[in-house]
Amino acid sequence: MSTASPPLERAPRGARLSLPRIPLGTAATALLLLVLFVVDLNVQPGLWDVDQLGMLVQTALPLVFVAAAQTLALLVRGIDLSVGGVFAIANTMTAVWVGADGGWLMLIAVLAVGLAAGAVNGLLISYLNFQPFIATLGTWTAYSGIALMILSTDGGMVPTVLSDMLYASWLGIPSSFWIVLIAFLLWRILRASRFGHQLLAVGDDEERARLNGTPVRRVRLLVYALAGACAAAGGIMLAGVTSTGSPTSGDGYILLSISAVVIGGTSLAGGRGGFGLSLMGVFSLTLISDIVTGANLDVWVSVAASAVLLLVMVTIRALADRRTARSAA
Repeated sequence: MSTASPPLERAPRGARLSLPRIPLGTAATALLLLVLFVVDLNVQPGLWDVDQLGMLVQTALPLVFVAAAQTLALLVRGIDLSVGGVFAIANTMTAVWVGADGGWLMLIAVLAVGLAAGAVNGLLISYLNFQPFIATLGTWTAYSGIALMILSTDGGMVPTVLSDMLYASWLGIPSSFWIVLIAFLLWRILRASRFGHQLLAVGDDEERARLNGTPVRRVRLLVYALAGACAAAGGIMLAGVTSTGSPTSGDGYILLSISAVVIGGTSLAGGRGGFGLSLMGVFSLTLISDIVTGANLDVWVSVAASAVLLLVMVTIRALADRRTARSAA
């Protein structure tokens, strides 16, 4: 005995497909990035060339990885000032310990050192209840001292395999694009994993996450360990780009990474944001610096423009959050 299938329901006349709404702050960041890119194209028309654009992305690679580290820390309502010290350790180790004849296994060992350094932060914060600011401020000082022990002045030689990789092209596309793409895909895999959901749950509401069975301490420990590995990757990238090591190379990336993450839209209150948003902040700052260099302006212009950009984006996001809260009410 067959049963008739129910008739298909027709959408009412005048009904429209509902498109996903992009948050105002994210839209503003994307628009800003587009405007900066257009301005840079006018200042430096050579950016139309894919190789030249690849060089621009290459200069951003160290900040890309440090911003990834800072994003992880901020998502769990923390902060990581030690990224500068871990960055410097990896940078100097790459130039001195790995050396020109070093291979990928030695570079992986440098990443492992960064992972261990980040785990120290996680232990201090998760199990000894140090405030993230104090804990990472202390370890930043210690790690910076270790970097000075490894290399007292700028110098050293970087592995040829690293330089060859950074200046290569795959399928006609500069390797710097591929590196950023791989980093983003790794973030998406992490974000979709159980650990990724736990990470955001801890940042959103730690007590609720604990009541739901989330191992809060272990999650924080792993977050800071991963942040250390990301910061070390940034130090390795800078060594490959500059072909040298510097014991103070990471200091300037601490505030830059925080600025990039905040401009991108990751919340300082935790639980909201991600690496994709931070990438927009990274490339916004990179384009500002490139515009200033291409226009032969003083360095202070880049610093001032970055500061204004940070204030503007924070204001836009605050207004957007207030509007959202008002609509919900």
